[in-house]
Amino acid sequence: MSAIKDLFGSERGLLCLVLIISSTVLTALGHISYTDWREYTLYIFGTYVVGKTATGVATIMRSGPAAPAPQPAPAPSNTTIVNTTTAS
Repeated sequence: MSAIKDLFGSERGLLCLVLIISSTVLTALGHISYTDWREYTLYIFGTYVVGKTATGVATIMRSGPAAPAPQPAPAPSNTTIVNTTTAS
């Protein structure tokens, strides 16, 4: 379900969906053939995938290398702390 929300949330995904619906309507009305619809749809999805991939790569390259993992805290020692202050 989140993938569908992501599709509608992005401008590129919404445009892709509109183009697919419009080409399907044109095919149903007989203005374009099924073969043309299939090629057109492949180009739409191909462009969408290339765009998403390029955007993802650019985001990764801009953010730089991953941060190193945090080091674990040192284990507590078994020494006893003695208070050596005296009351006057």
